[in-house]
Amino acid sequence: MNVNDLIATAEKLGPTPEPPEVLAFEKDEGSWEITNQTSADWGMQRLAECEAEIAAVEAQYQAALARLKARFDELVARSQRGIGYFKFKLEKWATHERAALLKGKAKSVQMLHGQLGWRKAGGRLKIEDKDALAAWLSGQPIELGLFRMKIEPEMRALQDYCRQANVVPPGCALDPERDDFYVRAEAPEEALTKGKP
Repeated sequence: MNVNDLIATAEKLGPTPEPPEVLAFEKDEGSWEITNQTSADWGMQRLAECEAEIAAVEAQYQAALARLKARFDELVARSQRGIGYFKFKLEKWATHERAALLKGKAKSVQMLHGQLGWRKAGGRLKIEDKDALAAWLSGQPIELGLFRMKIEPEMRALQDYCRQANVVPPGCALDPERDDFYVRAEAPEEALTKGKP
């Protein structure tokens, strides 16, 4: 079965019906309220269960994605081998027939399904060791224009300076300090076994 068959089968199946609990949750109009710590704790338990459901769906999604990616890689690898094979054969033949193929100053020849030719390559520096190059450049006169200076903010020092000087530099905005609410819910099995050996 190929990828297109899998997609067609999935489309025929249609959406999975929602379980009654999810339907009830979606139709809830705010009838549940927190009245004490017990109901707040129950809410955190449900929150943890919802997060666990998301994690389970994410795991299923990643597994399906991995299967599709493996099949994609297999098909692409086969085609890449074909590309390599035909490029090798074409270059071998064209190199042998280069004098007959190219007329005058031409560097390529047109054919019904494309073009064969040669273009200049190489002759340019490639950086293999940035540190060695930087050391050499630092000894060269700046007037030669062989390097650029890049200005980047050092955020920790900038934060400290601006806090002490009570200044907001151009191009910045101050995010006001506040207390952000957070909830760290624990799945029931984690909450009930906390602190047990």
